Amino acid sequence: MEKGKILLEVAVFTPGSSMVAAKAGASRIELCSGFSEGGLSPSTGTIQHVREKLEIPVHVMVRPRIGDFIYDAIEKEIILKDIAFCKKAGIDGIVTGALNPSGKIDKEFMQKVVEAAGEISVTFHRAFDLTSDLPESLETLIECGVSRVLTSGGKASVPDGLESIISLVSRAADRIIILPGGGITTGNVKNIIQRSGVREIHFSGKELVTSYMEPKDGVSLTSHGKVNDYEWYECDSEKIEALKAKIES
Repeated sequence: MEKGKILLEVAVFTPGSSMVAAKAGASRIELCSGFSEGGLSPSTGTIQHVREKLEIPVHVMVRPRIGDFIYDAIEKEIILKDIAFCKKAGIDGIVTGALNPSGKIDKEFMQKVVEAAGEISVTFHRAFDLTSDLPESLETLIECGVSRVLTSGGKASVPDGLESIISLVSRAADRIIILPGGGITTGNVKNIIQRSGVREIHFSGKELVTSYMEPKDGVSLTSHGKVNDYEWYECDSEKIEALKAKIES
């Protein structure tokens, strides 16, 4: 990436969206599944397909289930196996996170994650925003050797947590990358960049898609939530292009 340029990471939840995002100008892809669950590990086929089709860096979400980020021994083993697969598949980085019951970083396991990842990048996702002490958590991640942290500053959105993000960038002092994500729009992205000094931005640029199928009354295969059997989210190229243009203007 050119010096002074802002890197735009786009979160995608389907293989097709990864192609849309790349064509629209994404600098990097965060490949996930399960939008309504907050992001889960994508399938091995999806990971392989996206890696084969895209020339830009791809980071893969490694999260074995919905719910909290306190993992048992089996789940931790699965996370490490997913990381090993991503490395073999030529993935550029993984996105994961683990906490302990007291609301702190699971330092011992994150050290294992970084060791397992080896030369590829490790991003700690927004489980960071659930920790009880953000500055302390940041220092722990630095000690573990994590590459970056995705955060909304411990608030519901980046605009709400901007003062905290500014403080985190200052504390990080280039020891770890602060990646703001959550609630970023064309209307606020320039202010976020200028005030915080961040060099990377995380964006979804999603749109709700409705199936062409006629719903069948009385039958549903999904639990009540943000999506249903006939709706899901894909990337909107116009939203990504607009944010990219705003960043570069």
